[in-house]
Amino acid sequence: MEQQQNVATLRLVEGISIDPACLAILRQTGTPGQSDRMIGEALEDVALGLTRVARAYREDRFADISTESIAIGDLCKRIGLERLARVAYTVSALAKGSDPVALSANLARLMRLGNDTLRAIWDLQDQIV
Repeated sequence: MEQQQNVATLRLVEGISIDPACLAILRQTGTPGQSDRMIGEALEDVALGLTRVARAYREDRFADISTESIAIGDLCKRIGLERLARVAYTVSALAKGSDPVALSANLARLMRLGNDTLRAIWDLQDQIV
């Protein structure tokens, strides 16, 4: 049997996008400390929501997937993460349907994009502080 060498591992990477106008509006709504705390709390809620969606999927609780995905989408929209919000809303709609392949694919995209987005924002915050 022949050994394989130089096997490549592919990882999907999707660019993250943050709406700067939305962030500017958030910055104007309160003191800088208040807006930073609000954004930080929203990001923590997104991370927790992603965990809850993954658990609900493993346990075949599709109504919970839909509810949690809407909550994630609403949070992301509020803090300018439009792409992540759109994917979350798509997952919510698919959780109500009968296409398990599409749900699985979009849920994987939600997890991947959500984790990459959170990681990028937290890394940026670490560089600023």
